[in-house]
Amino acid sequence: MTPHHLNPLGAKKLINTSFLLFIFLSGLLLFEFKYSPTHVAFNYLLAFTFLISLALGGLFFSMLQHATSAGWSVVVRRIAESFTHLLPIGIILALPIFWGIPLLFHWSHPDVMAHNHLLARKASYLNPTFFIIRTFIYFLVWTFLYRKIIRPSLAQDHTGNIHLTHHMKKWSCVGFVLFAITLTFAATDWMMSLKADWFSTIYGVYFFSGSVVASLALIIMVILMLQKQGYLTEINEHHFHDLGKLLYALNIFWAYIAFSQYMLIWYGNIPEETIFFAERGARLMAEPGVRGWQWLSLGLFTGHFIIPFFFLMSRHAKRNLKVLFWGATWLLMMHYVDLFWLIMPNFSKTKVIFGWVEITTLLWMMSLFVLVLVWNLRKHALIPLKDPRLQESLEFHQ
Repeated sequence: MTPHHLNPLGAKKLINTSFLLFIFLSGLLLFEFKYSPTHVAFNYLLAFTFLISLALGGLFFSMLQHATSAGWSVVVRRIAESFTHLLPIGIILALPIFWGIPLLFHWSHPDVMAHNHLLARKASYLNPTFFIIRTFIYFLVWTFLYRKIIRPSLAQDHTGNIHLTHHMKKWSCVGFVLFAITLTFAATDWMMSLKADWFSTIYGVYFFSGSVVASLALIIMVILMLQKQGYLTEINEHHFHDLGKLLYALNIFWAYIAFSQYMLIWYGNIPEETIFFAERGARLMAEPGVRGWQWLSLGLFTGHFIIPFFFLMSRHAKRNLKVLFWGATWLLMMHYVDLFWLIMPNFSKTKVIFGWVEITTLLWMMSLFVLVLVWNLRKHALIPLKDPRLQESLEFHQ
């Protein structure tokens, strides 16, 4: 029988290591902030959106399984649920964003608003006070869904109350509406408003699709790493096959949304819209003054769609655990590149910068995620032990 809880000694060692690394890197970021405040602020925003996107992807996956009464995924669901533990502390993570508003958002400067008639018309929405209030609302809603959907799943391990299953299904159906609205506005506030005179009506869906792809990729990675340590052996090749199919399909959905956004803007050819892609080198060789972003744009298209499209297409790739692990790792990296591509051109328009600040922030983000993940996996069972569909999931095969 596979153990259903992490080894407390091994988990404690990993928690202590992650915590010490997190404290050290936090101090290093504060030191770097002293010399490059704007640079650090943009990188922190990147790390913040990346972490929250993983948590939101985990929440969506959990809601999807409950809403559809899925049986196959019960043994997988706890890993997705573990990502969502970032949501209750998300507002704490957002505090540096509030403090860095003047460094990040040009609409926060009265002189800019006074000389830009387009931004002036958005002043009732784009102002620091309302921005902070909206962010509080997003995390209140997400924490509410966390308490209505994730906490009952953990409680069911002890009570076995079947009514909690119906409760989670009901709130998952309601949660989809709240989730879609809040995620769309959050993506608009945190990223699209970095260039507030540009707009896209598909931006929220674009962020959603990338977030779910990244969360699915990380679910696969975490399960395979735990299996290597002797945990979660209940999850078989049939579960991985379905996870691989979901990953493949949702990545194609991401590509479809990305292409739709680009095609509609290219076809409309309105300067207020095309500036977004022009800054990222959409015209490649026609922009000699832009060094780097055009190649990252091309690399994002190739790495996030072309390579995974062929790499993960076959049935063999979805059932070969080594191939699936590296495919999932690649797509998780591509999600980081995608967010980097969305955010960082607002800091450096002429070239891609990836130095010590970026490396420090990336490691800081990883240490925090591992700390929260392992801390919560240590406290709870690795699978929903008393879910009424657990046996169905254990016997799942195709």
